[in-house]
Amino acid sequence: MSNSEFETFFQPYARNVEGFYEAAYWRLSDELIKELVRRHLGLTPGARLLDAGGGTGRWGLWYSQALDVDVTVADKSSHMLATAEQLVRAAAPRREPRLVQCDLHDAPELADESFDGIVSTYGVLSFLEDPAAVFRTLHRVLRPGGRALLMSHSLSNALASKANRDGAPARELAELLDTRTVKWSDHVPRLRVFSAQDLRELAADAGFAVRGVFGVTAVVQPGPEDFGYPYTEISDISRRLEDPEYFDTALRLELAASEQPEWAERGTNLMLYAERLES
Repeated sequence: MSNSEFETFFQPYARNVEGFYEAAYWRLSDELIKELVRRHLGLTPGARLLDAGGGTGRWGLWYSQALDVDVTVADKSSHMLATAEQLVRAAAPRREPRLVQCDLHDAPELADESFDGIVSTYGVLSFLEDPAAVFRTLHRVLRPGGRALLMSHSLSNALASKANRDGAPARELAELLDTRTVKWSDHVPRLRVFSAQDLRELAADAGFAVRGVFGVTAVVQPGPEDFGYPYTEISDISRRLEDPEYFDTALRLELAASEQPEWAERGTNLMLYAERLES
């Protein structure tokens, strides 16, 4: 994604992104991510956490309050960070997240080995010009023994959605598979998509030890309406997930699937679980 595409997309997105959570599917996805963070990041109170591409600070606030950690929200978009500043000010958490504008391709603003953990949610990796450079940055700023959970958009989900939902022609499907990029709509820039193996290789090349890849979500799939904020319709799955019993059952299924590596490729998004080894 070019710098001009980045600015054009994220200026309005910063104002609208929180509205997506009116659809219950995204609340289910959130709860799955939260539990994976609790289970696998291994942070203790007061630890230093980098929210890489943390945008509006919604996740940074949750990490700060739920995990009792010191959070740095790093993002390239001044528009997203302006929204984050407003959210942080309104929440007034005991541990106030630090907001840093930087480009993760290099990010000299972030010191070497300065974080105990790193999280990046909802496909930040898919917006990058050079994913390998960003993986090197994340490895550099993570302390030895620290863990990372990094999310991307899924290649298999993109292919399935384009073929089965959008009726894409053969040429578009072949191009998607070849370039590992997808064009979802006119107003969304072309985004990178990854297989689990793609993520494993990027992480290993940067020096990480890969501990696993999870599908987020792998059992429950969003409806097309769930991507259309502001919503004119609620998807069938989001409507069913409004039932607390159904929601709880779906979450249990997702957590069970996350423990089975073969389910990862079914994920709407992928979450890489990696560690920087001790020296």
